Amino acid sequence: MKKAKKVTFEGWKNCIEISSGKFRVIVSTEIGPRVIGAFYGKSKNLFHVDPALAGTKAEKGWVNYGGHRLWHAPETKERTYEPDNGEHKVTVIETEEGGYEFLTPPNPVTGISKSLAVIPADEETFQVIHTIRNDGVWEVEAAAWALSVMAPGGVAVAPQNKNETALLPTSFYSLWPYTKMNDPRITWGEDFLMVRQDPKAKGPMKVGFNCQEGWLAYINQGIAFIKQFIYEDGETYPDNGCSIEIYTDKKMLEAETLSPLMLLAPGDEITHTELWSAIPADTVLKTEDDVKNLFCGCDCEDECTDECGCSCGHDHHAGGTAKKKSASKTEKKPAKKAASKKSAKAKK
Repeated sequence: MKKAKKVTFEGWKNCIEISSGKFRVIVSTEIGPRVIGAFYGKSKNLFHVDPALAGTKAEKGWVNYGGHRLWHAPETKERTYEPDNGEHKVTVIETEEGGYEFLTPPNPVTGISKSLAVIPADEETFQVIHTIRNDGVWEVEAAAWALSVMAPGGVAVAPQNKNETALLPTSFYSLWPYTKMNDPRITWGEDFLMVRQDPKAKGPMKVGFNCQEGWLAYINQGIAFIKQFIYEDGETYPDNGCSIEIYTDKKMLEAETLSPLMLLAPGDEITHTELWSAIPADTVLKTEDDVKNLFCGCDCEDECTDECGCSCGHDHHAGGTAKKKSASKTEKKPAKKAASKKSAKAKK
């Protein structure tokens, strides 16, 4: 069953709660917009919300309230850290599919406007569409960047690339300066990259790579939260080719997916789509076999067969893709207007 209602959540008023079966999400409109809550059945919030910031609006500057947000990459202090503390009105539009689109006006410094659409898809799934639009006066190279701030205590999992050829490299990893290769939170597995959130960790770490299989999961509180997307082969991704990135510190873990970099003329926009799902996961993930047993539902002495290293039969793709839209192709949404007839150009 799909339904929506207005609620107060963690002290923020006028939030929109959207349900798809047992899976429900809550989107803030006083800040953000952010998907500030995600629940499966009777679970606690799958997302982290900073208790010191819950229900507040920062007086100035950007703060990490938690939840799921939309940024644009590459990361720069001036452009990326745009405050979302309620200074700019969030316009809410109900979609024909029974979901909602949340729009913000162009940033006065960057000229970038954002849209976050949350649409119930099949039972217990959501299509989350991230759009950044260049409403400025000059070209901007950017990528849409979808970041989910997950509650502490879980494990992030991403599938390693599996190409047939042995002549060329398949995976390209990016490490941030504060990251150590031998960090005990990371497991560099044959089939999966695993990153554990550790509340006792002394410092942060971050890793990213060109995940071609198009999914990233976080397992915590007996629930696996799964983000699926389409990897665009042949396109240029931010941060030396990263389509996913995982950041963690002692408070939380961020599960991030990115679109390819694109050169946006005035009026052009990028959309990047994730498909969210959640499944019961009453297991402790210590090894790769634990991951295979969770997602495959098999005895991992058996051979896993599908393209994701999984034989579960599920489609591990979002049904959407990072794609460029011409500004001349206007959509029936009052917050958007056609400003140019030029198409967005993908950087090769």
